[in-house]
Amino acid sequence: MNDIIAPDLAIGALGLALAVLYAAWHEARAKNARDARLLAAVGAASLLGGAVAWL
Repeated sequence: MNDIIAPDLAIGALGLALAVLYAAWHEARAKNARDARLLAAVGAASLLGGAVAWL
């Protein structure tokens, strides 16, 4: 039986989104705007997905 429930997966998704957003911030500080924008978009989408899964 699978013991992983939706809130657990949502917390994992939110943690992953925070890691990607941190990478975007790190790239922005390194003046790498293209990668920073890409990582920020992926992080924001992951953050929204995690929030939807939480609800």
